Amino acid sequence: MQKSMAILIISFFSGIVALAQTNPCLDIKTIRTVKVPWDYSKPKSPVFDYRFKYEVVNPLSPTVIILPGGPGQGSIITSGQWPLGAVPANYNKIYIDPRSVGCNYIAESATLAPYLKTENVVNDVFLAIKSLNLRNYLIYGASYGTVVATQLVNKIEMEKFELPKALVLEGAIGKKFDNFDSYFYFHQYEWDRVLNQLHPKWKNYFQSERNETSFSKQEWAALVTADIIIGDVPEPPVNGHILVWHLNMLELYLSKKMLPTQRHYMQTILGQLKESTFPNLFFRMIGCGELWGDWYYGRSLENGRLIKTGKNVCEGIEYKNAYDANRFPVPITVPIYYFQGANDPGTPMYSALYHMAVQKKTSRQFVVVPNAAQAPLTISLRGCADEIWSSILSQRTLGREFLSCPRKALLTTKQPGQD
Repeated sequence: MQKSMAILIISFFSGIVALAQTNPCLDIKTIRTVKVPWDYSKPKSPVFDYRFKYEVVNPLSPTVIILPGGPGQGSIITSGQWPLGAVPANYNKIYIDPRSVGCNYIAESATLAPYLKTENVVNDVFLAIKSLNLRNYLIYGASYGTVVATQLVNKIEMEKFELPKALVLEGAIGKKFDNFDSYFYFHQYEWDRVLNQLHPKWKNYFQSERNETSFSKQEWAALVTADIIIGDVPEPPVNGHILVWHLNMLELYLSKKMLPTQRHYMQTILGQLKESTFPNLFFRMIGCGELWGDWYYGRSLENGRLIKTGKNVCEGIEYKNAYDANRFPVPITVPIYYFQGANDPGTPMYSALYHMAVQKKTSRQFVVVPNAAQAPLTISLRGCADEIWSSILSQRTLGREFLSCPRKALLTTKQPGQD
């Protein structure tokens, strides 16, 4: 749910996958448009061309709608990158950039601000689905995307359109946080846990006030915050906690013992740590108005403790449309599949469990991945994701698929009517 997570994930995979130097927003084979109103409450509202990416592999294959997190991240990416959810290569995919972001970019302004809310995001995606007349499809949401996904299924039912085969939620948000501190507490807790597991030399370094490298405490805090959100990566070249891997890489970098490809990767990571992480308008309007109520974007370390810094970017934005999954019941014909990292600080366990508890109308399967953080399906279970998606499409109970996974998984099932 933070820009820093997106930066580190993109950087991680860019070190593994060679990216084509093309603009995905101009791909005439995959980019579709549909006219949507700026204000759905006004019949004569001005409209704009809403862009989304429809990647068709096989017309007979199912389609997965990929709803990204943030708020304010997009999923329209250059071909060849690893999609959220580890969606199988032989599935069709719809990638979404919400209004004002990515391929739907528009300059930030006071005029734009009132139109940036989840309700409008949901309506935009629904019109995209409707324009394609989709029938055999699934909806996937990650982090903030789970908020959009939950409301989208509810919207589809109300509009009497063909419902998806299933709803897949990775790092589910069940309801709003009381405030920023109630959200940030989980980052502090997770960092304390990880810090205690580091090699003593790094533990001592982070707990001291000495700065033995060229990186500030703010830059270190940006790195550790992003890394505890990503968490465990069970495949080479990491095969463990990504922070430990980064620290090992940094030692090689500082001692000038790195290979050229490794050096380029670390230079990219460290360069991005120095960039501003002030959140965009989309993030502020939805995060401040629907999810947290306030937000401090700065991070630093004091005696090893992760702390917030900077000003509250939510000043002047009213916390009046707080999200609660209980207001958007998912129908009985759409089973929900949850994937939750046990050590996820961004979308903590209690919030996902709340989501499952209030969605009583349908069957639910809740998968917990030990050691994983915010993207357990995308990262930790990637090795067996094809089998998982096949079972989801068939609405089967999961279980046997995890036998081939690089990480263990724990499953809880709930039938309709069960809390």
